[in-house]
Amino acid sequence: MNQELFDKFRELDLPIGGYAIFGSGPMAIRGLRESSDIDFIVPKKIFDKYRDNEEWKQGIFADGTEYLSSGDMEMLYDWGTGWDTEELIKNAEIIDGLAFVRLKEVLKWKKMRNKEKDQKDIEIIENYLSNK
Repeated sequence: MNQELFDKFRELDLPIGGYAIFGSGPMAIRGLRESSDIDFIVPKKIFDKYRDNEEWKQGIFADGTEYLSSGDMEMLYDWGTGWDTEELIKNAEIIDGLAFVRLKEVLKWKKMRNKEKDQKDIEIIENYLSNK
């Protein structure tokens, strides 16, 4: 499933430096877990270009964060953390030709949320980083 999602994402043809895959994507590319979708951040100007694209539906999360969704992909210009999105993109790690938010940032985010579903991911990431 992971590879199919990444192949589909590649079809967007976004430039390196114009996005970074976040959420479970940085774990999925490493084979640490399966992912059912791809969440990614983009600069606001790229988000605004897609806003009027009928293939992308607009939505707002409970915390007020805007997103666009198309099938199994969600695009955000703000991760809802107060973090500098452009900095996360600039510091992204390139794996198999795709840009990913660094795993240590994903770990920080999962610890901030600390939802039940994040507990297993936190353990997996911490184990992975300590063995690297």
